Amino acid sequence: MSFDSANSSQSITQSQPITLDEFLDWRDDEHFIWDEEGRETGEAWIRPVERAGLDDSKHKVFHHANKEYIRAPHPFIQIGEQLGESGTTVVYKVNVPEGYPYRRPLALKIITCKDNLRPPGPDSHVRMLALEEVRNMASIKHPHIVVYVASFEDYCISTGVRRQQRAKVKAIRVDQQIKKHILGIAMYPPAQCNLRFFMNHIINSREPENEAALHTYFGCLSQAVAFLHRSNIRIRHKDIKPENIVIDDFLLPVLTDFGLSKHFETGQHSEGPTPKTLKYADPEAINETQRDERSDVFSLGCVFLEMATTLLGRPPDFAEQQLRTDNLGEFKYSESLERLDAYLFHLCQIADRLIDSNPKKAESAAAIKEILPVIRAMMDADFTKRPMAHDLYPLFRRLAIAGGAGACGNCEAERETGRAVPRLRRTRTGSPVMTRTATMNTTISLVRRGSTMNGLTGMVVHDSPTDVQHQHHGYENVPPQSQANGNGVNGQANGNGTYVNGSQAR
Repeated sequence: MSFDSANSSQSITQSQPITLDEFLDWRDDEHFIWDEEGRETGEAWIRPVERAGLDDSKHKVFHHANKEYIRAPHPFIQIGEQLGESGTTVVYKVNVPEGYPYRRPLALKIITCKDNLRPPGPDSHVRMLALEEVRNMASIKHPHIVVYVASFEDYCISTGVRRQQRAKVKAIRVDQQIKKHILGIAMYPPAQCNLRFFMNHIINSREPENEAALHTYFGCLSQAVAFLHRSNIRIRHKDIKPENIVIDDFLLPVLTDFGLSKHFETGQHSEGPTPKTLKYADPEAINETQRDERSDVFSLGCVFLEMATTLLGRPPDFAEQQLRTDNLGEFKYSESLERLDAYLFHLCQIADRLIDSNPKKAESAAAIKEILPVIRAMMDADFTKRPMAHDLYPLFRRLAIAGGAGACGNCEAERETGRAVPRLRRTRTGSPVMTRTATMNTTISLVRRGSTMNGLTGMVVHDSPTDVQHQHHGYENVPPQSQANGNGVNGQANGNGTYVNGSQAR
């Protein structure tokens, strides 16, 4: 089946993958609506859904109908292997249930609602948290953040028969209790891989197209996090890490997994424990002290450190290897900050060698050196000294140009217009084209072009270096010098984007 988009001059097959900004601009998610067949009507199940503010046309609780087993991802239809698994969560690539006309492939996240304090059921604490995640996702529309399409709940029961005898009367008692309760969240787009896999793939394959794309991800992810922190959204992600950033069919990064997200009020701070991934957790979360949305900036800085490491030809785990003080226990970036300056200085040395030995890498390596002080500021131990997410994008624009792919068209449009979802126009042939006004008073058409790159389809957006006036921001309050693991180099950042050893600048 096909449908006509209001912005398209031709029909677009629903089974065809489209870019996330097209998906949003066409409001593609509105084409999937649950029917009423098999819907649960009990108030105990429905009331929490209403309290979470979810639309019943998009969220459906299935009646157990005497089911004793659940076969996830039913009622959705699985495509290929699982996309990922972690604890009580499994992610599939799926088609929608049979009988529904919508045919866009989706990612389906299945959460098994387990509560250690009570049996699974409509009032479990885990269910309340899961419905909050759905609410958070449903409120977000951004071309670098996964889009909520629909959700459902299903549960099965176990039946027990007990024979009782009182006096001379025999009785049979049938007990039913919930055996398993799952929540499924259908999202777009389905991922090709996560960022960690992608970075390791770059190191192993050395494909220039993939490496060029990684240069743009700094800006794209900065815009995504800044959007979450906007005054009208006010969501902290609280678990930013490479595994929660996926790469779609068009080689674009998408921020996902809002299981730990929390709405916040601007200017307010939170305290107490946070169940986030410890490796990328900010110091204030580890120490359960006062914190705000700049906790996300710290975690994003850790991810950017691994991305910069990858672009300089080292695997992403190289950062941990150099910063780790021992091989005992779980590594945490927050506990290795005293060694961070020395590691950044070591990266500068690697960049200098690339500049001297490989002219094709020189511009990229020089641009990477310039962003290292920005990453250092993002990872400051004092959250009040970190930049806000909305200040980050301009600092990474030149890096995208230096990488060869050019700045992301969606991010450039958002920077200039403030709109997270730029409007697309269509050419006579139906090819999606986005226009924007450049700073040089010329109009540049950014045309999406698909090319196959080792199983990944790349979208390359070209821009001109003359369109970017690079701005460098110096950062103060750099921690004292320290020695990185195994490299024997002491380093300290200065204010102009380089690192110095003693009095000699690199």
